[in-house]
Amino acid sequence: MATAQWVLLASFSMVFLAILLNLVAVQYAHGVIRSALDEGIRRATPAPAGAAECRDGIDEILDGLIAGPFGDDISTFCVVVADQVIASANATFSSWVPGVPDISLDVEVRGVKESDV
Repeated sequence: MATAQWVLLASFSMVFLAILLNLVAVQYAHGVIRSALDEGIRRATPAPAGAAECRDGIDEILDGLIAGPFGDDISTFCVVVADQVIASANATFSSWVPGVPDISLDVEVRGVKESDV
């Protein structure tokens, strides 16, 4: 009887650990996405730069820090509108445990564009 209880306890412990590690990985990815958007904004705010530099900065950070299947469902968008640079990302991270819902993130960063004058 004690063996069955220990097996059940160990199983629940492993499921809880997998859920916890999944949340840690998503928090890491959220930080990387935010850093990538910040880098894109930083590159696009000088007067001669534009949306292409923003996208390059975002892609460079994401490719370096979230490679592989974990970062496959991240879509980014960068636009320069009047005196603002807007970078956004939408991401969906699959759950590592069946029955636990996927986690979706929507992040947006705005910066002020420098003028030519």
